[in-house]
Amino acid sequence: MTFNQVAIGPSTRWSEGHADTWGPYWDYLFKPRHVTAWIDWKRGSTGVAVARRLWDRREYLRRAYESVYGTDPKRWPSRHPGVLLGGNAVCLGCQWLGRGAYAAARRHESSEGAD
Repeated sequence: MTFNQVAIGPSTRWSEGHADTWGPYWDYLFKPRHVTAWIDWKRGSTGVAVARRLWDRREYLRRAYESVYGTDPKRWPSRHPGVLLGGNAVCLGCQWLGRGAYAAARRHESSEGAD
């Protein structure tokens, strides 16, 4: 097999078992596809690190938001406050993640998480 004939197969879902933390972020960033073993490994190493770092930054901002508005989301000014993290719009109230600018985060917030 030459370099141009590398075997490809279904990618591994590296987010399994992490549905309550960074898993949904990884699922959003890395859709299922057929990839080489090298790309699959990179999705499981660097890809996981990217999703975890994004989740950790989101959690830091969530704690900062809670320090101002309290830990009960029902008492927050918005149940789905949107913020931007490195070109991704994220929600501090749920695990929503979307690409785009502030407008995407604002749409999610104003729709009460429906968008």
